[in-house]
This record gives sequence, structure tokens and C-alpha cells, in this order.
Amino acid sequence: MKGSRRSRGRRAEEALEAARGAGYFASVTLRLPSIEPEAVLASPSVGVRGFWQSGPRWIAHAGAAAEIDSREGAPGPAPGDLIVWTRERAAKLFAESWVLDLDGDARRPRMHGGFAFDPARRADREPGFWEVFPGARFVLPAYEVEADERGAWLTVTRRFSAGTLRDQAIDRLRRRATRTREQLARLERQGAAPGPVPSATAIEELLDRPQWQRAVDEILEEIRSGRVRKVVLARSIDITLGRLPDSAAVLTALRTANPLAHLYLMQFARDRFLVGAAPELIGSLRGRRFRTMAVGGSTPRGADPASDAWLGRQLLDSRKNREEHLVVVEDIVERLRQVGVRIGAVPKPALLRLPRIQHLRTDLEAETRSGTHILSLVDALHPTAAVCGDPRAGALDIIRAHETESRGWYAGPVGWFDEDGNGEFAPALRGGVARGPLLRLYAAAGLVSDSRAPAEWDETRVKLQTMLAALGVARMR
Repeated sequence: MKGSRRSRGRRAEEALEAARGAGYFASVTLRLPSIEPEAVLASPSVGVRGFWQSGPRWIAHAGAAAEIDSREGAPGPAPGDLIVWTRERAAKLFAESWVLDLDGDARRPRMHGGFAFDPARRADREPGFWEVFPGARFVLPAYEVEADERGAWLTVTRRFSAGTLRDQAIDRLRRRATRTREQLARLERQGAAPGPVPSATAIEELLDRPQWQRAVDEILEEIRSGRVRKVVLARSIDITLGRLPDSAAVLTALRTANPLAHLYLMQFARDRFLVGAAPELIGSLRGRRFRTMAVGGSTPRGADPASDAWLGRQLLDSRKNREEHLVVVEDIVERLRQVGVRIGAVPKPALLRLPRIQHLRTDLEAETRSGTHILSLVDALHPTAAVCGDPRAGALDIIRAHETESRGWYAGPVGWFDEDGNGEFAPALRGGVARGPLLRLYAAAGLVSDSRAPAEWDETRVKLQTMLAALGVARMR
């Protein structure tokens, strides 16, 4: 994953070559020796790169053999339209002529990317943080490293012009894959890892406590009037670092402190990236097996095991938190039912204990129809009651009216999918978006009839600690 002047010149030459004809894709996959994500993330940044980890399985990618960008011919701003359009564009890419190295592992890369939380609010047109994050954007990577309990693999992909012989294309990719494997093995032997995160020089609250109090009180009036049952209200803070951060350094800090989270990095330019550690999944589809989870209701962790256990029991017994959680569960079950996916018995909520906060969590599983695509299920579920509210339309109207800063991709679906429709998506929570040395962090609280503004403010403060700790910022007041 080199970012040298020579490799940039080679990429420009390849782009000219691909433009000479309709061309075709070619991919080569090599088995890697045991490797840790830090070695891959320590490779020089090539601008476009990303990372996903859910449990022991992780995927890192860099470069772009092709992209899907909603600024290039997408339909209107409705989330469902964008998701359908993305799936159609991806199907066309995967249906193009493709040559695989049949002498080794034959794999194609996945599509990596995400969607805005509310595409109707064109955050990419607003000056600030989200210009390179339109309604939908996905990358078919030039380099992809996947690792799980079975081992690790490197897949290298590029588009060749129609005049390039297929054997010649595979031979070129084998040489490139071999060089990259050697580079990664060297970094692994050296114990290479991204450098430190630059120190923070300033923190700015974009919404103060009195403003938050007024917004919460107004929303609670809407809830108590019966218009909506739940609304998720977000706020943001800006952190200025002493210099441009390496996205991999921030991700490594998050990964170290949040091993149970769903970790994501989406970087579309060297100084523009989205990174975070989401506590929940929108959904994971492998074959016909679909998994999702409801997460709602929160309390801090205790200072010692006894206080931690007491806080957990209080959370399980809290009427307010159980109501907030139940809204999420019922919303997920009903939306899946509407698309023909039936959840069996719904288990009682359990505790999801994260480093700084604990939640109520209910894991849900179902078997889908053959041929179901993960994007169809994301379309059905997003935005869930966990990140928006219930009913969805009314909650979204209230969010638009009360949140002064655009969410962009915050709380939108981020993840990956492959040519067979398998994939994983999480809401982009517990994260931040970078614009040079400035990072904007987001956190939200679910408001129901028993909510109180001071407690909800404290909840967002605890949630912000996930990113603040990764940035080396002391606990906020």
C-alpha cells in the first residue's frame, strides 16, 4: 500500500491505459502470514483507505479500482432511493468482465463505504466537514487485506484496458501483490504501528447546556402530546489538534480501548476521514443468516465492581431505559416483518458493558429468503429508533428542526458488502469526522416521556469520552 511518487506515477499511467478501452477488472489474492492490523495501518496512506472490524474478523483497504458516488447521477434524496441506486451500480460493476487468478485464491474485493444519516440534508454541499461524504459513497479497493481465525489474505485489483492480454494482467498483479506482501511482512516483523495522535489544543462546545435544555424540553412536549414516542437528539463538539492527525493512529487508539465495538474508518482524502467505534450493528448477513441488535438505554460504568454491578441492575430495572430500549426492539421487529423477515422469540435485554458506558442490548437473529441482499435489509431498518426515534417520519422532522449542525454520515450506515449480497453495517456512532487538524465529534441521547435534560446531557458527555480518550483529551466537565 505504497504512497511514493513512483507509485503515484504508476497509478496515473494505469488510469490512462484503462481509459483507452472498455477494459476489464482483474484480481489476484495471496495468502499472508499471520498479521496484525497495526502493520497494515502503518503502511503509508494513499489518501483513500478504510478499515472494518467486528469481532475477530477485520478488513483493511486502500486505493480505489472503482467508486460509486451519489454525486454522479443518483436519484432524489430519499434514503431508499439511494440504497437501491447503490445496489444497482454495484451489480453493474460486479457484472463487468473480470479475470481472477485461478492458480491461487480466487476472490473479488468488497464494496466499502456508507450513507448519510439524512440524505435530504445535503451536508456535502455545506462548507465544513462533509464535502467528500455525499449521500452515498463506496469504494472498490485496489488493495484489500482480510483476516479472521482462518488466516489472512491480500487481494489486489485494478482495471485494465481491453487491449491488455489477460495473462499479462494477472502477471502484473501477481508481482504487485508479492511486493505488497513483502512490505507488510517487513512491517509485521518490525512491530510497526501508526504514530501517536497529536495533542489537542482547543475544545469548543457547539451547543451549551441552556440551549440543550430548551431543545429537550420542546421535544418532550412533542412526546407528551402523543405526536412521537421517542426522539434521538444529537449534539457535537469540535476538537483542534496541534497538527494533521493520521487516521490510522486514531483508529488504533480506538481499537485498543474498545475491543467489543464495531470499528470503522472511511477515508476519502488524506485530511478527510470518518472514524469511530460503534457499540451496535444495523445488520450482518452471511448467506441466509441475518443478525442485528437493539441497543438503547444507558448508564455509566462504576468505579469498582460493586458499583458497576449496582449501576447495571439499576439500568435493567429502570422504567425509562426499558421503555427507550423496547421502542428500538419493536421498531426493528416490525420493519423486518414488513420485508418478509420474521424474528423468532425476542430474548430479554442483557447488559452491554463498554469501557465507559453500559447499555441494554437485545440480540436478534433470523433466516432470510435466498438471494436477500444486505442493502435491502439496511434499507428496511435505517434509520432505526436507536438513532432517530419512533415513529420515524415524525422523529426525523423534529431532528431537522432542532439540530443546528448537520449529522452528515454520523449515525448513518457504514460498512461493506460483496457481490453475493453478504455484508455488515453499523451506524456511525461514537465517532468523529476530520477536516485537517479539526475533528467534530458527535453524541446523542434517546428522549422518551420520562427523560430529563440534565441526565441526557450527562449521557452524551459519557458517549463523547470514547473519541475524546482516543484523542488523548482529558474528561470534559
